[in-house]
Amino acid sequence: MKKKLIFTIGCAIFTILSAISSSLLGAMSISWENLFQKESLEARVFFELRIPRILLGLMVGGSLAWSGSLAQGLFRNPIIDPGLIGITAGCSLFAAIAIVLGASIPFLHSIWSVVLFSFIGGILSSFLIFFFAKSKGRTDIFSLLLSGIAVNAICYSAIGILSYIANESQLRNLSLWNMGSLGGGSWSNLKSFSFFLIFPIFVSPFIANQLNVFILGEREASHLGVSTELLKTIAILFVGVSTGACISLVGNIGFVGLAVPHIVRLAIGQDYRYLLVTSYLLGGGLLCFADGICRVIIAPSEIPVGIATALLGSPFFLSLIRKRMPHV
Repeated sequence: MKKKLIFTIGCAIFTILSAISSSLLGAMSISWENLFQKESLEARVFFELRIPRILLGLMVGGSLAWSGSLAQGLFRNPIIDPGLIGITAGCSLFAAIAIVLGASIPFLHSIWSVVLFSFIGGILSSFLIFFFAKSKGRTDIFSLLLSGIAVNAICYSAIGILSYIANESQLRNLSLWNMGSLGGGSWSNLKSFSFFLIFPIFVSPFIANQLNVFILGEREASHLGVSTELLKTIAILFVGVSTGACISLVGNIGFVGLAVPHIVRLAIGQDYRYLLVTSYLLGGGLLCFADGICRVIIAPSEIPVGIATALLGSPFFLSLIRKRMPHV
């Protein structure tokens, strides 16, 4: 209990420090003296660009890690993340449709169309996965995983076709979107999507104990009073909504949803009362920290944050795995 609490507090401190350091990083240096002068350029950059971007990074990173943790608990499989079960692919396909066909379809001809269309894609793909896996009123976990893999393959095949017919400009936009960026962070984006990005914090206490029992096995959980069908339905919908909101706003960001829950699990075990919340904290802090670095390495340009999360997190993740191997 003490170790879990200390690690959770440590993750919270890391997240706060990441947000503070990220707010000071960027092509323009911010001086505290000019920060609170309303008409200064530094104040406008800080409050209108950096703060919403940092908040977006915290919520997106947290939601992706939380979704990965929830998916791994539902499938009782540590290599699952929303990308493997087709939800990320659904978002990517609908974003690709908006980017490539946007010029021909009037209502898709704006950046907001890409965001909304991608969000709808994530929701639809989660419904599709659930629809194909359901039989005689029951949802088999193995069928759920296979349905997700099939939807994944279909979506990426369709993205391949769209990439083939796209012109040079559309292909570049599609590639950039797939690398992920927090550059679109704004107060209007946060206002529209913040509910979907912060609701994991509020629902975690209501599903954590049921997930702890679900780890024992579906039959055992059912005997212990857990409504497993309801739990599976809610979990898939939560993962679909949360991941759909994230991917639609910032593009495709890998690693966070898969590796952050692993890091937390290796540190404090599988108690979902701590695992969900701590994954949210660490995922948010990691993405925020990575974005800050992305903005200074080749300033005034920036590196796509999806590349940075993989470069920063993978070595640390590998070192944790090596420490856990018994023969080392």
